[in-house]
Amino acid sequence: MQKVIRATERAKTQARRKNVMKRARADSEQRTLVRTQQNRRAKDRHSLIQAARIARREDWLLGPLAPRRDLGSSTNTYGAIHPRIVQDVNKHENIRDYCIAKGDRVVMVGEFPEKGLIGTVKSVAERAETCMVAGFNMVDVATPKFMLEESHNKNPVQTTEAPVPLSAVRLVYPLRDSETGTLRDVIVKKLERTPSYERKQGLDGRYIADTDPEIYIPFPKQEKEEEPPEHQIDTLRIEVEQKTWSPTLFGPPMPPSVIDELRNKYSIFRDRHDESWVRAREKRAAERAKAAIEKEELMMTPLEELKRLKKLEKSKTMEEPLNREILMGIGELMAHNNPQLIGVKEVPSVD
Repeated sequence: MQKVIRATERAKTQARRKNVMKRARADSEQRTLVRTQQNRRAKDRHSLIQAARIARREDWLLGPLAPRRDLGSSTNTYGAIHPRIVQDVNKHENIRDYCIAKGDRVVMVGEFPEKGLIGTVKSVAERAETCMVAGFNMVDVATPKFMLEESHNKNPVQTTEAPVPLSAVRLVYPLRDSETGTLRDVIVKKLERTPSYERKQGLDGRYIADTDPEIYIPFPKQEKEEEPPEHQIDTLRIEVEQKTWSPTLFGPPMPPSVIDELRNKYSIFRDRHDESWVRAREKRAAERAKAAIEKEELMMTPLEELKRLKKLEKSKTMEEPLNREILMGIGELMAHNNPQLIGVKEVPSVD
């Protein structure tokens, strides 16, 4: 049985090691993928900027002789950008929580055409640290051919909002002025999330950083998703919550076959076994040990057999209990060698 336990522990250790290596490999692959996407996006953006600069210089130098660029494959999409440039790229690590949610009013502070204007957040990509602001940072995107074939809108160019970094927006929230008592919009420079223990109590929001007392700002209320329609074949909730069976102390909570299905009866990671299986395993181990001993006895030389018999006789004599006379003799010898054991100065000699 000890062999089975060691095999199980060894399998668990190997599985843990494999999981650690698998997570490290997946982490490395994800980091490589993010880096590749960022490089591709930067390369596309750089190529567009370089092409625009070259075209601008040619138009300035050639004047009326400048070539027309809205021909050929760019007839209907000239001036539009590739969809890959406006796609979000999720960060793999060091993701910062800006405490901006859908429905917040924000002001643009980055270098955008709408700098200084206030808009409403349409969506937030937390892992990419970007957001969509309604009507802000509008760009023309060239629709790929395969999307035009499947879409009802056959316009090759679509105008949409491009992602805005969360670092380029600031929350705008109405606060009451302590002097005049009127509400006015305030631009919040920095927000902090409520602590975890408050979130567990249902108080999920944010605070304005570096304020005393702290000013609490709740997240905007989100629209509830529509519940799916009910059908006649649906199971009623009252039937699901109805208690139809109660476990007792006179039997297991479920049939043994169900336990075997849940635990995988033949799994190498199993550390709980049936008593009948354990007894059969121990019986088999005892039979193997007995067979190994008999095999060794058959291969013994006469000298080895004599040594084995002597060792067996010696072990039998050592196991016999000491009688009273032997114990008395041992006590007298100990007292003679060390008189302080019995508290006398002189002890008669022992013959």
